[in-house]
Amino acid sequence: MSAQLVPGSATISLEFFPPKGVSAHRALMTGAYALKRFAPAYQTVTFGADGSAIEGTLDIATKLQALNDIPTASHLTLCQFDRAGLLDYADRLWEFGIERLVLLRGDVESGTGLSDVESVAEAVRLLKKRHPFDISVSAYPEVHPKAQSAEADMQVLLGKQAAGANRAITQFFFDNADFYRFRDRAGRAGLRIPLVPGIIPIANFERIKGFAAKCGAKVPKSFDAFYAKAGDDRARQTDVSRKIVEDQVADLARNGVDAIHIYTLNRTDLTADAIRAFEAQFDGLAAKPKLALAG
Repeated sequence: MSAQLVPGSATISLEFFPPKGVSAHRALMTGAYALKRFAPAYQTVTFGADGSAIEGTLDIATKLQALNDIPTASHLTLCQFDRAGLLDYADRLWEFGIERLVLLRGDVESGTGLSDVESVAEAVRLLKKRHPFDISVSAYPEVHPKAQSAEADMQVLLGKQAAGANRAITQFFFDNADFYRFRDRAGRAGLRIPLVPGIIPIANFERIKGFAAKCGAKVPKSFDAFYAKAGDDRARQTDVSRKIVEDQVADLARNGVDAIHIYTLNRTDLTADAIRAFEAQFDGLAAKPKLALAG
């Protein structure tokens, strides 16, 4: 049975990506400022897809926080640091007023190697001891692609909780049933910190399919037909993407989810659509007209 929705209780957080070039930087800042009106609980800035651009990430995080006064988290991808480097970078973040972290292990093969920090859980303990950071960690509704098993993956998550993580943000997914099964299984296993669904608007369908293949996320076969029907018409593609993300977040809200984390891909329009659709389930806003995808 779905949990009772409480008016005004919806919480959203946003993830931005370091822009490349002056025009992209300007667009990000403009979009982030526009999204301030939704009062996100916090916003995050990730590294590049390969864990690069550490200095650029710090610069963007501090600028964003100064721009819109939204508490800003910086990603820490552990494969980019040894123990001393991790703590030094954490000190710099704290000095610049960045008191939230999104802590990920990352792809060890692409980084310097996590030679003297054994796990994300150990890093959580180290960083919490260094400064009272608010730390988000990752979770995988469809199981981490490198996990030995679903049970082993769950134990890793529980270890992060025991180390002091404040919440777990999931990898993006498109089939909400996968999240509900994972949520139930995590609850039975003893997860007590908030489990926040990670939602990604489809800004570019082919690119999203590539992302999904790398992280083990399924893309429903029906999506191929929806985008094929839209053809090369960008406006129609955006309509399809809007419909998909609005339906997904509305269903999550109806099934007891009161917080979502949006991987914005720096798309202000689709992010705003997702937020409105999610919040509408809580505050009684009239639903938008439905867009027919099939037929």
